[in-house]
Amino acid sequence: MMKPMARADTKLNNPRVFEEAREAIIKLETLSRVLTPAELETLGILFDKHAIALIAKSLQEAERRTYEPIARIL
Repeated sequence: MMKPMARADTKLNNPRVFEEAREAIIKLETLSRVLTPAELETLGILFDKHAIALIAKSLQEAERRTYEPIARIL
């Protein structure tokens, strides 16, 4: 598994964040060619769970009107 980025200096306008995201997408595209359908489905489920958690947090923040930069969540 990939190690998560250090969160201390992660900012949305930090070019390093976007470069690492681009590299992660390239890795996933490469891996998708060698993963089995079951592994791809598991990966999709994990991404869906993460996306749902981000959306739930965003909705809670909207209800409380407090917002946290998304880079801190990731």
